[in-house]
Amino acid sequence: MTRLWSFGSGLALIAAAMLAQDFPPDIFDTRPPALDPAHFRLVLENERVQVIRVRLGPHDKSTVMEIPGHVATYITDQHVRLLFAHSKPKQRSVKAGESVWIEREECGIENLEDKPAEWILVIPKEPEDTP
Repeated sequence: MTRLWSFGSGLALIAAAMLAQDFPPDIFDTRPPALDPAHFRLVLENERVQVIRVRLGPHDKSTVMEIPGHVATYITDQHVRLLFAHSKPKQRSVKAGESVWIEREECGIENLEDKPAEWILVIPKEPEDTP
C-alpha cells in the first residue's frame, strides 16, 4: 500500500510540475524569442507589431533563424557578422541611434566586438497574423 501511495503522490507532483510550465511546448513557435530566448526578449506584442530587444554579449553568437522584415534601431555601436545557412557570412557595422528597414533574413548574428551589442526590432504583423 505504501508503494502505491508513493507512486500516486509522485504522479501528482509530476502533473503539478507540467501544469506550472508551458506544456506541451509549442514546437512550431518560430518567433526569435522562442528560438533564442538568451538573446531575443519580447518587449511588447499587440495586434500590429512585435517589439523585440536583442542583446549579444562580447563575441557571442545567436541561433540561425528567420527574422521577418523589420525596423532595427541600434542602441550601441556594433560590428557584427551575419551567418547565413546557405551562403558566405557578411559583416555589418552600424552606429548607435541609427534606424533602418531590413528585409526578411535567415541568419545568425555574431558580435565581433569586445563589448555587448544591443538593438530593438520592430516587426510589423501582416493582417492575417492578427487574432
